[in-house]
Amino acid sequence: MNSSAANEPLSEVSHAHAVQRDQHERRRNRRAPLNWLIYLRCESFSQPILTRTRDISSEGFYCLLKQPVRPGEHIECDIVVPTHSTGDPNDVIYLSCRARAVRVEEIAGGQEFGVACRIEEYRVIPNPGLSTLP
Repeated sequence: MNSSAANEPLSEVSHAHAVQRDQHERRRNRRAPLNWLIYLRCESFSQPILTRTRDISSEGFYCLLKQPVRPGEHIECDIVVPTHSTGDPNDVIYLSCRARAVRVEEIAGGQEFGVACRIEEYRVIPNPGLSTLP
């Protein structure tokens, strides 16, 4: 960026906002706004639930659910990750994860619940439906 504005110091207002945001930010890694399918299983649900991530990082993800989970609850999940290597929309891999709910937020008057999860361990599972041979 060659703009002279890029070399100017932050204004007091924008600097204060950046400091305030950094003080409230506890994550070590930035989250990417990725909307990936995710299958969740935990004690709070009688059946696995299909939802989407709102954002994800190497350490965790945030998703929306129609019913709450308990903070601290263990969650087993499969995140569907598109690979884009062949152009086929079914060309995906799965991240099979063990995660823990670290924050649960009521949204829209209890119509939805935002759940922040920390990934504790994962393994990559290739898509068995796609052949890697030409």
